[in-house]
Amino acid sequence: MKLSHFFLPHPETHKKAHLISSWALAMYLILFLVLYAGIKTIYVVQPGVLGVNSAIDQQEIIRLTNLQREKNGLGPVSEDSRLNTAAQAKAENMFAENYWAHYSPSGKDPWVFINGAGYSFSYAGENLAKSFYTSDEVVNAWMNSKTHKENILNKNYKNIGIAVVEGTLNGEKTTLVVQEFGTPVDVAVAQAPVRGGTVQSIQTPSESGPSAQGISEVLDESPSPQANVKQLAQAKTLIASEKITDPLTDPYLALKVSGLSLLFGLFVLILIDLYIIRRRAIYRISSRHLPHLALISVASTVLYNLSPGVII
Repeated sequence: MKLSHFFLPHPETHKKAHLISSWALAMYLILFLVLYAGIKTIYVVQPGVLGVNSAIDQQEIIRLTNLQREKNGLGPVSEDSRLNTAAQAKAENMFAENYWAHYSPSGKDPWVFINGAGYSFSYAGENLAKSFYTSDEVVNAWMNSKTHKENILNKNYKNIGIAVVEGTLNGEKTTLVVQEFGTPVDVAVAQAPVRGGTVQSIQTPSESGPSAQGISEVLDESPSPQANVKQLAQAKTLIASEKITDPLTDPYLALKVSGLSLLFGLFVLILIDLYIIRRRAIYRISSRHLPHLALISVASTVLYNLSPGVII
C-alpha cells in the first residue's frame, strides 16, 4: 500500500483516499470518544491537573454590569465590601462542598452568606458563572439568559459584590464568578416599603441555554446577621489558604484544536479528491463532496464557538 493512497484517490480503482474512507471516519470518532473518556478519568484520578486558565477581573465585571444597566436607562450599582465578602464565602463554600448550584448540599442558600456578611437586605439576587476565559464572556452569557439579565437590570438593586475565585470543582481546576446584588433595608424602605410578609421568587431555567438560572429574593424586614455568623465562618475553607497551581492542560482547548485540525484536514482531502476525480472525468455513486464539505463547515463553526463556560 503506497503512502499516497492515504491522501489521494487510487489512480486505477479511483477509490477515495484512505484517510477519508468510511472506516477512517469511524476511527476518528472512536479516538475522540477515547480522548473524552480519558479526560473524565484524569478528573477523578488527578484532580486539578486539567482545567481552564481564566483572565477574569472583579472590577471589570462590575464595570461591564454597570455598562449594561446604563444602556438600559438604569442607574449604576455601587460596590459593597460586605457583598464582596458574601460572594467570596459562597465561592469558597462551593469548592469546599464540591457543588455547582445556588443551594449547597448542606442546605445553605445564597442569603446565608449575604446575611452572614452583615448585609441586611430588602432585595437581593445572585448570578453564578464558571469556566469562562474572560470577563466579557461572563457578562455576555448572563445577558443572553433571560433570568440573569433580569437580575443585572433589576431597578431595585443598589449594591453589587463580586468574587472571582480559583479552585478545583469535580476534579477540574476552574474559576468561579459569584455576583451578588442587594439593597439595604433602610434604602428599600425609604423608597417603597414591602408589605404582606416575605415574598421569595426563584426564577426557572431560561430557554436560551443550558443551566441558565438566576435567583432573587425580596424581604420586607431585616434578617439578623448574627444568626449566620457561624455558618459564614464554616464557609471559609482550606481553599483560601491553598496555592492553586495552573493546570497542565486545558482539555476544552485541546479538544477544540484537535477537532478543528482534523476537520480542516478532511476539508482539504475532500477538495483534493473532488479536483482529481473531476479531472479524470470519473463519476462515483457514493460521491457527495458538496454535502460533506457543508457538514464539515457547520461542525467547524460549532466547534470554534464552543465554550466551557456555564452559568446558573
